[in-house]
Amino acid sequence: MQADELPEDTLSEQELIDYLRAHPDFFIRHPGLLTELNLPHASGKAISLVEHQVTIMRERNMDMRRRMNELLDAARDNDGLFAKTRSLTLALLDTGSLQELNEVLATYVLVDFNADFVCCHVRDRAFSLDHIQNHRDEYPFSGFFNGESATCTTLRRTELTQLFPASNHDESGSAVLLPLALSNQPGVLAIGSRDPQRFSTDMDTLFVTYIADVLTKVLNRL
Repeated sequence: MQADELPEDTLSEQELIDYLRAHPDFFIRHPGLLTELNLPHASGKAISLVEHQVTIMRERNMDMRRRMNELLDAARDNDGLFAKTRSLTLALLDTGSLQELNEVLATYVLVDFNADFVCCHVRDRAFSLDHIQNHRDEYPFSGFFNGESATCTTLRRTELTQLFPASNHDESGSAVLLPLALSNQPGVLAIGSRDPQRFSTDMDTLFVTYIADVLTKVLNRL
């Protein structure tokens, strides 16, 4: 049997599939078959195999273009986040007091990162500020945060009040909570939004985790 001859007698669909896969140039060597094969179209009309292949390629090109646009959009978003993270990092490193740190959190996190709330929770500090809360006992929000890894979650109004006591809360929202490995007692950085979907569980926490790491160094220094 020559390479371009199909087996005689009975030929199953799978054998035909296997044969065509093994001979991808079959229709190139038999171009006349392409005009004889017809496929049903969604409109009810029959179209040739060539037309069908063109349609498939066009759909694949559109899908690839869509994916490429999504990658470009993600790259632009990451560039913007990197620039904002860099500015915040430099500002954090320049702080010389808790009061200055409180202002940096308010200016950069609330403005540049378009967050509605931000609060750093610590223990055994001398006083509390708007965005730096000191706790003598256990953190009041330990019931919904284990303090071990970054957590994005939807929160009720009462939970938002516990995390961001300096702000008023009328409805539910969302937040990302990040552990701070402080030298005396573990701390927590909380960034929140009035939008319950803003900090969803599938959110990438790479940049905010980096910010929490830098904040940890600054707090240990202060």
